[in-house]
Amino acid sequence: MRLIHLIWIGTLLTTAACQPAQKSDDHAGHADHAHSSETAAAGPVAKKEQEILAVHDSLMAEMSDLMRLKKAVSAKAAAPAASRQGTEISRRLGEADDAMMTWMNQYNGDTLGKLDQTKALDYLSDQQNKVNQVRDQMRRSMADANAFLGKQP
Repeated sequence: MRLIHLIWIGTLLTTAACQPAQKSDDHAGHADHAHSSETAAAGPVAKKEQEILAVHDSLMAEMSDLMRLKKAVSAKAAAPAASRQGTEISRRLGEADDAMMTWMNQYNGDTLGKLDQTKALDYLSDQQNKVNQVRDQMRRSMADANAFLGKQP
């Protein structure tokens, strides 16, 4: 489990290190690695990308809760009576974390400026479906973990 945390932290640090400097009016603490300067102009592509990245940003804000829940579930799952259910929930939390990292690694907003508007919107529609699936997976696994731990979300 510590290896997972180290990998997750390493991924976040690597992502943060590759970030362009943020302007002072940007929201501090958001992982803006996927934001594309080429789509900064107003228009349907930029609007769609902003919607996708808003989901991404909200999920990144929940990642520390996900990892905290995974640790708590794993600790409770050490008890024989809770082992099977806890192990399953912990596995799903890990899969949700992996799904988020996979989506972030495959998202390529930089190519939007090279595509015509129709292709860019198609790409973004597909990405929105993917990030929404990640969101749903994360939230389901976190709700299950909270229920397992006897906590309100």
